[in-house]
Parts: sequence; C-alpha cells; structure tokens
Amino acid sequence: MRTAAKTTFVLIAVAALCLGAFSAAAVAGKKKDTVVVFFTGSPKFNPGGQVKAKGTLHTVTACKPQRVVKLQVVDANGVVIAAIDEGATPNTGGNWSLSGHLPNNLPAGTNSVRVKAKKRTAGKFVCKAGVSISVPIPVPVPTPQ
Repeated sequence: MRTAAKTTFVLIAVAALCLGAFSAAAVAGKKKDTVVVFFTGSPKFNPGGQVKAKGTLHTVTACKPQRVVKLQVVDANGVVIAAIDEGATPNTGGNWSLSGHLPNNLPAGTNSVRVKAKKRTAGKFVCKAGVSISVPIPVPVPTPQ
C-alpha cells in the first residue's frame, strides 16, 4: 500500500506540472510585432526647438489602442538622450500625436528623434515593443528662445 500511495502522489505531481506548463503557454499568448510609422511630413522641427510628430502603429487591431508611445532624442549610437513626450494612442486605429521641446545644448548634426511604442498585453496577444526610424534633427539645431 505504501508503493500505491507513492505512485498516486507522483502521478498527481506530474499532472500538476503538465497543467502548469500548458497554463504558462496560454498566459504567454501570441506575440505580435509592432511597427511604428511616421505620417508624411512628420516629424516637424520648429525654430524654437519644438518638435511635433504624428503617426500610427502597424500591428493587429487588438494591439493598437491604449499603447504608451514616447518621443525620444537619440544619439548617433541609438542611445536615448532624452524623452521629450509620452502619451497613449488616442484611438482604436493606433494613431498617435506627440510634441515637445528639444533639450538645450545638443551637438549639431549628431542626434535624431524617434518614437517608441511600449510592450503591452491585450487579451490573448502580447504586443511587442516597436521603434520608428530615427529622423535626424536638422542642422542648425533649433534653439529655444
């Protein structure tokens, strides 16, 4: 009887591990790529150092609304120097609009701006983070007045 109890315990433990493995796979969800795209003519750089950027997210519909997007200044190596603005996509189409001022004392011709969409879970999907192309800040660097 002692062997039967051990066998039963082992079978229950194995069943629990298998159930846990299947649950983990279900929780992980289906991973979906996110591509961040600027609209034509965006971003715009004003002489006062103001940057305005508009665009959309190319991903599955469930991953578009409520995504946090950030407008960032990056150096030539892609390292983030500053976050200019952060917001959420305002509509179900995934469209976003961000604006802010460039930091003071940027070296001319070496920095760019980009938009990053953060990772998000939406129902059965895991919406991967995405980054736009980097757009060079025009020379001379617009300076705040």
